[in-house]
Formats: sequence, structure tokens, C-alpha cells
Amino acid sequence: MATRAVYTFIGFPELPVRHLYLHHDGYPTGAAWRFQTTLQQCTRPLEFLSCFQSSQPGCIALTGPEEAADAEYRYRVEYCGAPTRGLQVQAWRCLPAGHGWILRCGPMPLALFIRRFLPGELPA
Repeated sequence: MATRAVYTFIGFPELPVRHLYLHHDGYPTGAAWRFQTTLQQCTRPLEFLSCFQSSQPGCIALTGPEEAADAEYRYRVEYCGAPTRGLQVQAWRCLPAGHGWILRCGPMPLALFIRRFLPGELPA
């Protein structure tokens, strides 16, 4: 399904803000599946960005989220420091007819986002 999304990663020590574009499965269930797949490859929050990139073939690096004018969803994954806060996620959806972006959910812990949008799945 061609639901386009931009994933922004911030707060990772020694790494600049990174924006990645994926052209399909960008709805929250698809994003939760991507996050779950990433967690299966790495368990340390600091490794999450590099694991996400390697587990998502076809992701395109952007200089900013506005470059993907056709995106329907935006996700912000923030490293908040381990072990107490770990990774937090926020999600926005673009409303049709040019009404802009609305907050869909978050910020919330990554594990909670996965449980919310992939019922029955448990994060690694």
C-alpha cells in the first residue's frame, strides 16, 4: 500500500537529526511493524537509528520532512537517554484538502506505540 511517511530521528548522541522517507506502509500499524522489526535486530536504544536504516531497504534520506510533500504521516523518534526513558515516538497525519498536520499520538514510549498499533505483538 502506498501510504508515504517521513521518519525523523533526533537526540541520538553524536548524530545529526536524520529524516528518512519510505513510500509505503506509513500508516501507524505499518510504522509499528517497522519499529518492531528494528527492535528484533538491536536491543540498545542508541543503535535504533542504524538498525532502522539497515532493516528498511528503500528508505531515502531527506534534508527535511517538507521534502516529502506527498507524505501522509510523520513520525518523530527521539532518544531520551537510557535506561529510564529510552525512545519516545510522536505521530502526525496530514489532513486532506490542505488542512495541514494534526497530532495523531504521543509522545509515548516506543514499546507503548508498538503495543497500541500492533495488538498482540510484544516488543523485543
